[in-house]
Amino acid sequence: MIIQESRIRTKSGANAIARHVLHGPKNEAIRIMAGSDWLLHDAMREAKREKLTYGLRHIAFNPDEPMTDAQLQEFARRICHEFHGDSEHMTFVIHQKDGSTHGHLILPEWQQDHILDSRFSWIRLEKLARLEEIRLGHALVAGRHDRSIAKALRQDGKVHEAELIAALAPAQPADKPRAAYTLQAHRTAERQGLDLPKLKQLAASLWSQSDGLKSFRAALAEHSLTMCEGDRKETRPGAHIIETNDGTLIGSFTRLTKVRMAEFRKLLAEEHSPEHEKPKPDIRSTGVPVRMIAENDQTGILSAHASPPARKREPKRIKLPRRNPMLEELKRRQMEDVDRPAVMPHTPPKPLYRLILSAEEARIRRRIRRAILDQQAILDQKAPETGWAPLDRKTTIAKWRESLTPYQIQLRTSFECYVTARKEWKQATESQWQRMTGRAGKLEKICQRLLLALLEVLRFVVQALLHVVGLRPTPPEPVRSVLTEQDRPVLEDFRKRHDEEFTAMADPEKIEVWLSYRFDSLVQARQDRIWKWNKAHQPEKERARQEIARLRSKLAAPDGLMHTMAVVPPQPVMGPSP
Repeated sequence: MIIQESRIRTKSGANAIARHVLHGPKNEAIRIMAGSDWLLHDAMREAKREKLTYGLRHIAFNPDEPMTDAQLQEFARRICHEFHGDSEHMTFVIHQKDGSTHGHLILPEWQQDHILDSRFSWIRLEKLARLEEIRLGHALVAGRHDRSIAKALRQDGKVHEAELIAALAPAQPADKPRAAYTLQAHRTAERQGLDLPKLKQLAASLWSQSDGLKSFRAALAEHSLTMCEGDRKETRPGAHIIETNDGTLIGSFTRLTKVRMAEFRKLLAEEHSPEHEKPKPDIRSTGVPVRMIAENDQTGILSAHASPPARKREPKRIKLPRRNPMLEELKRRQMEDVDRPAVMPHTPPKPLYRLILSAEEARIRRRIRRAILDQQAILDQKAPETGWAPLDRKTTIAKWRESLTPYQIQLRTSFECYVTARKEWKQATESQWQRMTGRAGKLEKICQRLLLALLEVLRFVVQALLHVVGLRPTPPEPVRSVLTEQDRPVLEDFRKRHDEEFTAMADPEKIEVWLSYRFDSLVQARQDRIWKWNKAHQPEKERARQEIARLRSKLAAPDGLMHTMAVVPPQPVMGPSP
């Protein structure tokens, strides 16, 4: 059994893990054994409230030999117990792909009053996987921490299991098995449309067919791959990685090609050695004429015969434009007008006044201006929803429809199970033999139990519908697996009160009409809230407007200060001297 763990950061949210685990398109079948996407989002909200770095822990396990759904679910509960988690809050989903099944267990990091245990989690997960293989009689898979697991089992008194696991440990510690890629890297590559295992095999095969780094780089380029130096230059100098042209990491060169780091450094040194550098160009092979001078040539006669002097280039003739007498006369007159002195029209200057204020009066004016700004801020206030982007009908309804699709499928599946059981019960009641043997009574009990389950699923689906469109503040309560006849009156009453929503969820055509009506109600409710806010704040804004007018009147110069006005004589406007 291969088991992997990854922790999902709180800031990343639960959308990506919910899409992969609950709605993975590459799976033949998806069976949700416990939990829902609402639990995942609620766990993320709790982790954000508690200011945790990680909100969810994703544990995936893939057995080498077939396991039933009950066995997989029991193994998931053992994992919860190992890390002190509450199995009531886990989300467990079984994926079926290529005929085989594997499990996905998602646990919230915040467990109501404590954080999920994470000490030596990888070793403890491998220990659980080895013990499960021994319990089911499967072939044991060698892991990276078999020695540590065997030592821990001996301390717990499980000597037999410890001996079986210790036999898997390699003779040399350096030969420990190591995963080719992490679960997170695999999921990231899948979202980008890349097959990470095939790309790793491609890189290994290209290296085996190459005779050096140069040919290997060329082979990578043919497959849209490249090799460059890694980011850890300080800790691992010389380490190189292989990535796509878009920058997606495939893996380390040494890990993919199984080349030791010392040998790789030698290959890099040989690649950068002077022997592999480009030879310097020979001056004789450039084709440039060379002036050869003999040793006994003092006058330069031989050199003159060897290379003739360079030929001087004749100066390029400039073509002058033809003269235009009328244009020259116009330019001359314009130059004469510029030289003449400008005559400025005489306009009587207006007297300029400057208000002479004391320090106290200046402080009072500053306070008045600040008060005006405070009242202006009150006038500028708007309803909180005024600045929101307008809702787009098509986008909003499409988003609602996409969120409700899984619940419609769940409701349809539960309804089909109930209809099938009811049909079998009706057929059994028509047979006298089945009534005498009690089969009809057993089928009736099954039918009633499935009816209760259908009503419970209906309650869950309607609550989800109300939450998606904003009519319910909290997510729906999870579907209860155990129901009794005492729950029937409450569920029947819920169905009667929400018959319109149930009809809409059951019919694809009616759900479109219901969502359109809900969108119009949502837009109208937003407009009503804006109108009520403006009406409630209108008296306050009117008082602010009056206060601004009163304060601005105080800023005007009073009549009693006119004697403090000093006339500033205007400066004469001087034109250019003649």
